[in-house]
Amino acid sequence: MLARWLGLAALAAAAAAIGGCASGGAATNDDAVGGELAVYSSLPLQGPSAPASEQIVDGEKLALAEAGGRAGRFKVGYVSLDASNPTSGRWNPGVTASNAKTAAQDTSTIAYLGDYESAATAVSLPLINAAGIAQVSPASPYVGLIESLDAGQDEPERFYPSGQRTFARLQPGDPVQAQVQVSLMRSLGVRSLYVLDDQDPFAVPLAELVAGDGTAAGIKVVGHDSLSIVTGGVYKGEAEKIAESGAQAVFYSGAGSEGAAQMFRELHLADPHLLLLAPSSTVVEPFTSQLGAAGASTFLTTPLLPASLYPPSGRHVLADYRRAFGGEGNGYALYGYEAMSLVLDAIRRAGSHGNDRRAVIARLLGTRERDSVLGRYSIEPDGETTLSRFAVDRVSRGRTVFYRAIEVPR
Repeated sequence: MLARWLGLAALAAAAAAIGGCASGGAATNDDAVGGELAVYSSLPLQGPSAPASEQIVDGEKLALAEAGGRAGRFKVGYVSLDASNPTSGRWNPGVTASNAKTAAQDTSTIAYLGDYESAATAVSLPLINAAGIAQVSPASPYVGLIESLDAGQDEPERFYPSGQRTFARLQPGDPVQAQVQVSLMRSLGVRSLYVLDDQDPFAVPLAELVAGDGTAAGIKVVGHDSLSIVTGGVYKGEAEKIAESGAQAVFYSGAGSEGAAQMFRELHLADPHLLLLAPSSTVVEPFTSQLGAAGASTFLTTPLLPASLYPPSGRHVLADYRRAFGGEGNGYALYGYEAMSLVLDAIRRAGSHGNDRRAVIARLLGTRERDSVLGRYSIEPDGETTLSRFAVDRVSRGRTVFYRAIEVPR
Protein backbone atom coordinates (compact mmCIF):
# COMPACT_ATOMS: atom_id res chain seq x y z
CA MET A 1 0.00 0.00 0.00
CA LEU A 2 2.82 2.43 0.83
CA ALA A 3 4.47 1.95 -2.57
CA ARG A 4 1.16 2.63 -4.27
CA TRP A 5 0.65 5.83 -2.28
CA LEU A 6 4.14 7.08 -3.10
CA GLY A 7 3.51 6.53 -6.80
CA LEU A 8 0.27 8.48 -6.69
CA ALA A 9 1.81 11.20 -4.57
CA ALA A 10 4.47 11.77 -7.23
CA LEU A 11 1.73 12.48 -9.78
CA ALA A 12 -0.01 14.84 -7.39
CA ALA A 13 3.27 16.67 -6.85
CA ALA A 14 3.66 17.10 -10.61
CA ALA A 15 0.22 18.69 -10.76
CA ALA A 16 1.02 21.01 -7.85
CA ALA A 17 4.28 22.07 -9.50
CA ILE A 18 2.38 23.28 -12.55
CA GLY A 19 0.29 25.67 -10.56
CA GLY A 20 -1.58 24.28 -7.57
CA CYS A 21 -5.21 23.41 -7.31
CA ALA A 22 -6.63 25.72 -9.95
CA SER A 23 -5.70 28.86 -8.08
CA GLY A 24 -4.88 32.21 -9.64
CA GLY A 25 -8.17 33.37 -11.11
CA ALA A 26 -10.02 30.09 -11.70
CA ALA A 27 -13.78 30.38 -11.46
CA THR A 28 -15.33 28.62 -8.48
CA ASN A 29 -18.40 26.43 -8.39
CA ASP A 30 -20.42 29.47 -7.30
CA ASP A 31 -19.90 31.15 -10.67
CA ALA A 32 -22.12 31.15 -13.73
CA VAL A 33 -20.04 31.23 -16.88
CA GLY A 34 -21.99 33.42 -19.32
CA GLY A 35 -23.97 32.58 -22.43
CA GLU A 36 -21.14 31.01 -24.42
CA LEU A 37 -19.72 27.87 -22.84
CA ALA A 38 -16.49 25.94 -23.43
CA VAL A 39 -15.91 22.20 -23.19
CA TYR A 40 -12.26 21.15 -22.95
CA SER A 41 -10.81 17.77 -23.92
CA SER A 42 -7.41 16.45 -22.81
CA LEU A 43 -5.94 13.35 -24.44
CA PRO A 44 -2.52 12.18 -25.69
CA LEU A 45 -2.69 13.09 -29.37
CA GLN A 46 0.79 11.77 -30.25
CA GLY A 47 2.60 8.47 -29.79
CA PRO A 48 1.07 5.02 -29.25
CA SER A 49 -2.22 6.38 -27.87
CA ALA A 50 -2.83 8.73 -30.79
CA PRO A 51 -5.12 6.43 -32.85
CA ALA A 52 -7.50 5.88 -29.91
CA SER A 53 -7.37 9.55 -28.91
CA GLU A 54 -8.15 10.64 -32.47
CA GLN A 55 -11.27 8.48 -32.45
CA ILE A 56 -12.38 9.92 -29.10
CA VAL A 57 -11.79 13.53 -30.18
CA ASP A 58 -13.59 12.99 -33.48
CA GLY A 59 -16.49 11.40 -31.60
CA GLU A 60 -16.68 14.45 -29.33
CA LYS A 61 -16.61 16.79 -32.34
CA LEU A 62 -19.31 14.78 -34.08
CA ALA A 63 -21.65 14.93 -31.09
CA LEU A 64 -21.24 18.69 -30.78
CA ALA A 65 -21.70 19.20 -34.53
CA GLU A 66 -24.88 17.13 -34.58
CA ALA A 67 -26.18 19.27 -31.72
CA GLY A 68 -25.57 22.36 -33.82
CA GLY A 69 -22.93 23.62 -31.42
CA ARG A 70 -25.58 24.32 -28.81
CA ALA A 71 -27.10 22.91 -25.63
CA GLY A 72 -30.47 24.43 -24.95
CA ARG A 73 -30.14 28.21 -25.06
CA PHE A 74 -26.35 28.13 -24.81
CA LYS A 75 -23.71 28.14 -27.51
CA VAL A 76 -20.99 25.58 -26.80
CA GLY A 77 -17.40 25.71 -28.06
CA TYR A 78 -14.82 22.93 -27.98
CA VAL A 79 -11.10 22.97 -27.20
CA SER A 80 -8.96 19.85 -27.73
CA LEU A 81 -5.67 19.82 -25.82
CA ASP A 82 -2.75 17.42 -26.32
CA ALA A 83 -1.71 15.69 -23.07
CA SER A 84 1.40 14.07 -24.53
CA ASN A 85 5.04 15.03 -24.27
CA PRO A 86 6.13 16.10 -27.78
CA THR A 87 9.47 14.34 -27.26
CA SER A 88 8.25 10.93 -26.08
CA GLY A 89 4.76 11.01 -27.59
CA ARG A 90 3.30 9.61 -24.34
CA TRP A 91 0.98 11.30 -21.89
CA ASN A 92 2.86 13.46 -19.43
CA PRO A 93 1.87 14.49 -15.88
CA GLY A 94 3.16 18.03 -16.28
CA VAL A 95 1.42 18.57 -19.62
CA THR A 96 -1.79 17.04 -18.24
CA ALA A 97 -1.70 19.35 -15.23
CA SER A 98 -1.09 22.34 -17.50
CA ASN A 99 -4.12 21.36 -19.59
CA ALA A 100 -6.30 21.07 -16.51
CA LYS A 101 -5.12 24.45 -15.24
CA THR A 102 -5.86 26.03 -18.62
CA ALA A 103 -9.43 24.70 -18.50
CA ALA A 104 -9.87 25.67 -14.84
CA GLN A 105 -8.76 29.26 -15.44
CA ASP A 106 -11.06 29.77 -18.43
CA THR A 107 -14.16 31.40 -16.95
CA SER A 108 -16.29 30.04 -19.82
CA THR A 109 -15.45 26.38 -19.06
CA ILE A 110 -18.50 24.28 -18.22
CA ALA A 111 -16.97 20.79 -18.54
CA TYR A 112 -13.69 18.92 -19.01
CA LEU A 113 -13.58 15.66 -21.00
CA GLY A 114 -10.64 13.56 -19.86
CA ASP A 115 -8.37 12.18 -19.14
CA TYR A 116 -8.21 8.67 -20.62
CA GLU A 117 -5.54 6.97 -18.51
CA SER A 118 -6.32 6.63 -14.81
CA ALA A 119 -2.93 8.09 -13.91
CA ALA A 120 -3.65 11.18 -16.00
CA THR A 121 -7.06 11.63 -14.40
CA ALA A 122 -5.41 11.40 -10.99
CA VAL A 123 -3.46 14.52 -12.01
CA SER A 124 -6.27 16.52 -13.63
CA LEU A 125 -9.16 15.67 -11.31
CA PRO A 126 -8.03 17.61 -8.21
CA LEU A 127 -7.43 20.70 -10.34
CA ILE A 128 -10.75 20.51 -12.17
CA ASN A 129 -12.63 19.62 -8.97
CA ALA A 130 -11.17 22.58 -7.09
CA ALA A 131 -12.56 24.84 -9.83
CA GLY A 132 -16.00 23.28 -9.48
CA ILE A 133 -16.12 22.02 -13.07
CA ALA A 134 -17.83 18.86 -14.27
CA GLN A 135 -15.38 16.21 -15.51
CA VAL A 136 -16.25 13.19 -17.65
CA SER A 137 -13.63 10.57 -18.54
CA PRO A 138 -14.20 8.16 -21.42
CA ALA A 139 -12.26 5.58 -19.38
CA SER A 140 -10.00 5.89 -16.26
CA PRO A 141 -11.11 2.67 -14.52
CA TYR A 142 -8.85 2.99 -11.43
CA VAL A 143 -10.95 2.14 -8.40
CA GLY A 144 -9.51 4.90 -6.18
CA LEU A 145 -10.98 7.66 -8.35
CA ILE A 146 -14.46 6.62 -7.19
CA GLU A 147 -14.25 4.47 -4.06
CA SER A 148 -11.86 3.36 -1.33
CA LEU A 149 -12.01 -0.41 -1.93
CA ASP A 150 -8.40 -1.60 -2.49
CA ALA A 151 -7.47 2.02 -3.22
CA GLY A 152 -4.52 4.12 -2.07
CA GLN A 153 -4.21 6.23 1.05
CA ASP A 154 -6.79 9.03 1.42
CA GLU A 155 -8.60 7.93 -1.71
CA PRO A 156 -10.90 8.92 -3.24
CA GLU A 157 -11.10 11.99 -0.96
CA ARG A 158 -7.77 13.45 -2.07
CA PHE A 159 -9.05 13.75 -5.64
CA TYR A 160 -11.90 16.01 -4.48
CA PRO A 161 -10.40 18.99 -2.62
CA SER A 162 -13.70 20.87 -2.90
CA GLY A 163 -15.38 18.15 -0.85
CA GLN A 164 -17.95 17.61 -3.61
CA ARG A 165 -18.08 14.98 -6.34
CA THR A 166 -17.70 16.44 -9.83
CA PHE A 167 -16.42 13.44 -11.83
CA ALA A 168 -18.10 10.69 -13.84
CA ARG A 169 -16.60 7.97 -16.01
CA LEU A 170 -18.17 6.02 -18.84
CA GLN A 171 -16.09 2.85 -18.96
CA PRO A 172 -16.78 0.53 -16.02
CA GLY A 173 -14.29 0.68 -13.16
CA ASP A 174 -11.89 -1.94 -11.85
CA PRO A 175 -14.46 -3.71 -9.61
CA VAL A 176 -16.60 -4.52 -12.65
CA GLN A 177 -13.69 -5.70 -14.78
CA ALA A 178 -12.58 -7.93 -11.89
CA GLN A 179 -16.03 -9.53 -11.84
CA VAL A 180 -15.89 -10.00 -15.60
CA GLN A 181 -12.49 -11.69 -15.33
CA VAL A 182 -13.74 -14.09 -12.66
CA SER A 183 -16.85 -14.86 -14.72
CA LEU A 184 -14.57 -15.65 -17.66
CA MET A 185 -12.40 -17.91 -15.50
CA ARG A 186 -15.40 -19.85 -14.29
CA SER A 187 -16.64 -20.31 -17.86
CA LEU A 188 -13.19 -21.67 -18.77
CA GLY A 189 -13.23 -24.11 -15.87
CA VAL A 190 -10.41 -22.41 -13.95
CA ARG A 191 -10.05 -23.75 -10.40
CA SER A 192 -6.57 -22.47 -9.53
CA LEU A 193 -5.08 -19.08 -10.36
CA TYR A 194 -1.78 -17.23 -10.14
CA VAL A 195 -1.99 -13.41 -10.04
CA LEU A 196 0.69 -11.03 -11.33
CA ASP A 197 0.99 -7.26 -11.50
CA ASP A 198 3.64 -4.89 -12.84
CA GLN A 199 3.91 -2.77 -9.67
CA ASP A 200 2.08 0.16 -11.26
CA PRO A 201 -0.01 1.78 -8.49
CA PHE A 202 -2.94 2.01 -10.90
CA ALA A 203 -2.71 -1.69 -11.81
CA VAL A 204 -2.15 -3.29 -8.41
CA PRO A 205 -5.75 -2.76 -7.16
CA LEU A 206 -7.24 -4.66 -10.11
CA ALA A 207 -4.95 -7.60 -9.35
CA GLU A 208 -6.09 -7.52 -5.73
CA LEU A 209 -9.74 -7.31 -6.72
CA VAL A 210 -9.41 -10.30 -9.06
CA ALA A 211 -7.67 -12.30 -6.36
CA GLY A 212 -10.37 -11.47 -3.83
CA ASP A 213 -13.30 -12.08 -6.19
CA GLY A 214 -11.70 -15.28 -7.44
CA THR A 215 -11.32 -16.62 -3.92
CA ALA A 216 -14.95 -15.74 -3.13
CA ALA A 217 -15.99 -17.64 -6.28
CA GLY A 218 -14.14 -20.80 -5.15
CA ILE A 219 -11.03 -20.30 -7.29
CA LYS A 220 -7.85 -21.06 -5.37
CA VAL A 221 -5.30 -18.27 -5.68
CA VAL A 222 -1.96 -20.07 -5.35
CA GLY A 223 0.24 -16.95 -5.55
CA HIS A 224 0.41 -13.21 -6.22
CA ASP A 225 3.68 -11.65 -7.37
CA SER A 226 4.52 -8.04 -8.19
CA LEU A 227 7.18 -7.81 -10.89
CA SER A 228 9.21 -5.12 -12.57
CA ILE A 229 8.25 -5.54 -16.23
CA VAL A 230 10.77 -4.11 -18.66
CA THR A 231 11.64 -4.61 -22.31
CA GLY A 232 14.32 -7.28 -22.52
CA GLY A 233 13.50 -8.61 -19.06
CA VAL A 234 14.08 -12.26 -18.15
CA TYR A 235 11.02 -14.06 -16.79
CA LYS A 236 12.00 -17.70 -17.22
CA GLY A 237 12.39 -18.28 -13.48
CA GLU A 238 9.02 -16.73 -12.69
CA ALA A 239 7.36 -18.73 -15.45
CA GLU A 240 8.83 -21.99 -14.19
CA LYS A 241 7.71 -21.22 -10.63
CA ILE A 242 4.17 -20.59 -11.84
CA ALA A 243 4.16 -23.75 -13.96
CA GLU A 244 5.23 -25.76 -10.90
CA SER A 245 2.54 -24.16 -8.72
CA GLY A 246 -0.22 -26.13 -10.40
CA ALA A 247 -2.13 -23.01 -11.42
CA GLN A 248 -4.40 -23.49 -14.42
CA ALA A 249 -4.43 -19.79 -15.29
CA VAL A 250 -2.51 -16.55 -14.78
CA PHE A 251 -4.13 -13.15 -14.46
CA TYR A 252 -1.78 -10.24 -15.20
CA SER A 253 -2.66 -6.64 -14.35
CA GLY A 254 -0.40 -4.05 -15.91
CA ALA A 255 0.62 -2.25 -19.05
CA GLY A 256 0.51 -3.93 -22.43
CA SER A 257 4.21 -3.59 -23.09
CA GLU A 258 6.76 -5.62 -25.04
CA GLY A 259 8.14 -6.75 -21.68
CA ALA A 260 4.73 -8.10 -20.68
CA ALA A 261 4.50 -9.93 -24.01
CA GLN A 262 7.90 -11.49 -23.32
CA MET A 263 6.62 -12.69 -19.95
CA PHE A 264 3.56 -14.25 -21.61
CA ARG A 265 5.80 -16.05 -24.09
CA GLU A 266 7.89 -17.45 -21.22
CA LEU A 267 4.74 -18.57 -19.38
CA HIS A 268 3.51 -20.34 -22.51
CA LEU A 269 6.87 -22.08 -22.98
CA ALA A 270 6.88 -23.24 -19.37
CA ASP A 271 3.34 -24.64 -19.62
CA PRO A 272 1.53 -24.58 -22.99
CA HIS A 273 -1.74 -25.47 -21.24
CA LEU A 274 -1.65 -22.41 -18.98
CA LEU A 275 -4.45 -19.94 -19.68
CA LEU A 276 -3.24 -16.34 -19.83
CA LEU A 277 -5.69 -13.58 -18.90
CA ALA A 278 -5.27 -9.81 -18.88
CA PRO A 279 -7.39 -6.61 -18.77
CA SER A 280 -8.14 -3.84 -21.24
CA SER A 281 -4.80 -2.11 -20.61
CA THR A 282 -3.14 -4.86 -22.67
CA VAL A 283 -5.39 -4.54 -25.72
CA VAL A 284 -2.69 -2.59 -27.55
CA GLU A 285 -0.50 -3.42 -30.54
CA PRO A 286 2.89 -3.42 -28.71
CA PHE A 287 1.58 -6.28 -26.58
CA THR A 288 -0.62 -8.35 -28.88
CA SER A 289 1.77 -8.22 -31.85
CA GLN A 290 4.58 -9.72 -29.76
CA LEU A 291 2.74 -12.66 -28.18
CA GLY A 292 3.62 -15.25 -30.80
CA ALA A 293 2.37 -18.73 -29.92
CA ALA A 294 1.21 -17.47 -26.50
CA GLY A 295 -1.60 -15.65 -28.27
CA ALA A 296 -3.51 -18.91 -28.64
CA SER A 297 -3.75 -19.17 -24.84
CA THR A 298 -4.51 -15.49 -24.21
CA PHE A 299 -7.88 -13.97 -23.21
CA LEU A 300 -8.23 -10.18 -22.92
CA THR A 301 -11.20 -8.28 -21.50
CA THR A 302 -12.14 -4.86 -22.87
CA PRO A 303 -15.14 -2.51 -22.68
CA LEU A 304 -14.74 -1.85 -26.42
CA LEU A 305 -17.35 -4.03 -28.11
CA PRO A 306 -17.79 -5.05 -31.75
CA ALA A 307 -20.02 -2.60 -33.63
CA SER A 308 -22.78 -5.20 -33.90
CA LEU A 309 -23.18 -5.30 -30.10
CA TYR A 310 -23.90 -1.60 -29.72
CA PRO A 311 -27.51 -0.39 -29.94
CA PRO A 312 -28.89 0.89 -33.26
CA SER A 313 -28.10 4.48 -32.25
CA GLY A 314 -24.45 3.51 -31.79
CA ARG A 315 -24.26 1.86 -35.19
CA HIS A 316 -25.91 4.94 -36.72
CA VAL A 317 -23.24 7.18 -35.16
CA LEU A 318 -20.50 4.94 -36.53
CA ALA A 319 -22.04 5.37 -39.99
CA ASP A 320 -22.08 9.15 -39.45
CA TYR A 321 -18.45 8.96 -38.33
CA ARG A 322 -17.49 7.20 -41.56
CA ARG A 323 -19.18 9.88 -43.64
CA ALA A 324 -17.73 12.74 -41.62
CA PHE A 325 -14.13 11.55 -41.25
CA GLY A 326 -13.65 9.07 -44.08
CA GLY A 327 -12.54 6.20 -41.86
CA GLU A 328 -14.03 3.47 -39.72
CA GLY A 329 -15.05 4.44 -36.20
CA ASN A 330 -14.97 2.02 -33.28
CA GLY A 331 -15.82 1.92 -29.60
CA TYR A 332 -13.39 4.75 -28.85
CA ALA A 333 -15.39 7.05 -31.13
CA LEU A 334 -18.59 6.08 -29.34
CA TYR A 335 -17.11 6.78 -25.91
CA GLY A 336 -16.01 10.21 -27.15
CA TYR A 337 -19.41 10.86 -28.69
CA GLU A 338 -21.19 9.89 -25.49
CA ALA A 339 -18.86 11.92 -23.25
CA MET A 340 -19.79 15.08 -25.16
CA SER A 341 -23.46 14.08 -25.46
CA LEU A 342 -23.70 13.47 -21.73
CA VAL A 343 -22.36 16.96 -20.97
CA LEU A 344 -24.67 18.61 -23.52
CA ASP A 345 -27.60 16.74 -22.01
CA ALA A 346 -26.68 17.93 -18.51
CA ILE A 347 -26.55 21.53 -19.75
CA ARG A 348 -29.93 21.18 -21.46
CA ARG A 349 -31.54 19.61 -18.41
CA ALA A 350 -30.27 22.46 -16.26
CA GLY A 351 -32.48 24.76 -18.36
CA SER A 352 -31.85 28.44 -17.74
CA HIS A 353 -29.14 27.38 -15.26
CA GLY A 354 -27.16 25.55 -17.95
CA ASN A 355 -24.30 27.99 -17.49
CA ASP A 356 -24.13 27.32 -13.75
CA ARG A 357 -21.41 24.82 -12.95
CA ARG A 358 -23.09 23.45 -9.86
CA ALA A 359 -26.36 22.94 -11.72
CA VAL A 360 -24.61 21.07 -14.55
CA ILE A 361 -22.72 18.85 -12.10
CA ALA A 362 -25.99 18.02 -10.32
CA ARG A 363 -27.63 17.03 -13.62
CA LEU A 364 -24.56 15.03 -14.66
CA LEU A 365 -24.48 13.00 -11.45
CA GLY A 366 -28.26 12.73 -11.56
CA THR A 367 -28.24 10.92 -14.92
CA ARG A 368 -30.65 7.99 -14.73
CA GLU A 369 -31.60 5.32 -17.29
CA ARG A 370 -30.06 7.21 -20.17
CA ASP A 371 -30.47 5.65 -23.60
CA SER A 372 -27.17 6.22 -25.35
CA VAL A 373 -24.96 5.00 -28.18
CA LEU A 374 -23.26 2.76 -25.58
CA GLY A 375 -26.49 1.32 -24.22
CA ARG A 376 -28.79 2.28 -21.36
CA TYR A 377 -27.02 3.37 -18.18
CA SER A 378 -27.11 5.62 -15.15
CA ILE A 379 -24.42 7.64 -13.41
CA GLU A 380 -24.36 6.78 -9.72
CA PRO A 381 -23.98 9.58 -7.15
CA ASP A 382 -20.28 8.75 -6.73
CA GLY A 383 -19.67 9.13 -10.48
CA GLU A 384 -19.57 5.44 -11.44
CA THR A 385 -21.35 4.23 -14.56
CA THR A 386 -23.76 1.30 -14.46
CA LEU A 387 -22.50 0.02 -17.82
CA SER A 388 -21.09 -3.46 -17.24
CA ARG A 389 -20.70 -5.24 -20.56
CA PHE A 390 -17.26 -6.35 -21.72
CA ALA A 391 -15.88 -8.09 -24.76
CA VAL A 392 -13.47 -10.99 -24.41
CA ASP A 393 -10.87 -10.98 -27.17
CA ARG A 394 -8.51 -13.73 -28.30
CA VAL A 395 -5.29 -13.05 -30.18
CA SER A 396 -4.61 -14.42 -33.67
CA ARG A 397 -1.55 -13.47 -35.72
CA GLY A 398 -0.85 -10.58 -33.41
CA ARG A 399 -4.36 -9.09 -33.66
CA THR A 400 -7.30 -9.20 -31.30
CA VAL A 401 -10.34 -11.21 -32.41
CA PHE A 402 -13.71 -11.01 -30.64
CA TYR A 403 -14.51 -14.19 -28.73
CA ARG A 404 -17.58 -13.48 -26.61
CA ALA A 405 -19.29 -10.85 -24.46
CA ILE A 406 -19.79 -10.94 -20.70
CA GLU A 407 -22.11 -8.69 -18.72
CA VAL A 408 -22.16 -8.79 -14.94
CA PRO A 409 -25.11 -7.66 -12.79
CA ARG A 410 -24.94 -4.19 -11.21
